Amino acid sequence: MKMKNKSEQFPSYIPFYYRLFCMLRKLKRQTCVRISERKAEKSGPKDIVPDGTRVAAPANIKNIPDTINKAAMWIDEDLKSSGVKDVAVAIESLKKMLLEKGLRYTSSAGNFINSMYTPESEKRKLWENAWVAYHSGVKPLDRVLDIGGASTAFVFYLASLGCQVKVVDNDWSCCGMIYNTNYVAKKMNWDLKALDRDIARPLPFKDESFDHVFSICTLEHLSSSVRHSMMREVRRVLKPGGTVGLTIDYGLERKELLCDKGLRFGYREKLFNEVINPSGLTIYGNEDLIDAECQERFLGALFLRK
Repeated sequence: MKMKNKSEQFPSYIPFYYRLFCMLRKLKRQTCVRISERKAEKSGPKDIVPDGTRVAAPANIKNIPDTINKAAMWIDEDLKSSGVKDVAVAIESLKKMLLEKGLRYTSSAGNFINSMYTPESEKRKLWENAWVAYHSGVKPLDRVLDIGGASTAFVFYLASLGCQVKVVDNDWSCCGMIYNTNYVAKKMNWDLKALDRDIARPLPFKDESFDHVFSICTLEHLSSSVRHSMMREVRRVLKPGGTVGLTIDYGLERKELLCDKGLRFGYREKLFNEVINPSGLTIYGNEDLIDAECQERFLGALFLRK
């Protein structure tokens, strides 16, 4: 079995004291996770797929034009569509430029380990990033909040547009994502700041502070109570007329303690109860929410508006 290179865990420019802080945080979290897993074994799993038949799409469904709330069933086709293609190209160019400058962005797994940047996972992440950025209508000078996306190519792209970007994250991978975000922002002279903060806590921003709120592949990792409180906070800090762009991603083979494998379009009642209703927001775009991916895996984008 090939061992991971320990030096890959952190970008080279992250100082030793911060690496030590991350390693101690990781040790603490691993201990808490082990305790939680033991409790879960006694009380039952926390990521049960809801009872009832999943509402799936008809056989041989086609990619419907102007459908923005959708499962990622047609990634190659979507990435070639008008507008989305330009954003995807810009994101890929930005990633290349950052690497040429010796700066890092995280993989789809939320870390800096080289082996995790696989072609398949990076394509899926590119679809999420380009699809959400384009269809949200985000533009330069917009005030933007991202929840759970420190050091991602997505937040770096938003900052490169000229947006005023705030990121709330608590670096679950303990790999220096917060430090890296602020380091890259300073080097690139971007209006971007990451805050190391538990998502379960109220957001540290005034009411109606942001034009857009984004959260890419975060909701499925949260407990039900935290999802509810987060979505209420999203509404509070969003300006009237503002948009929210969300993605949900999981595979049934994933073993995370908190990975809700029932949070998908096909379980419409659960999605509304867990995400949409607590927010008090309305669906922006199509409301049919076609669940066109296989049972074992899901990736979808959802837009809301205040």
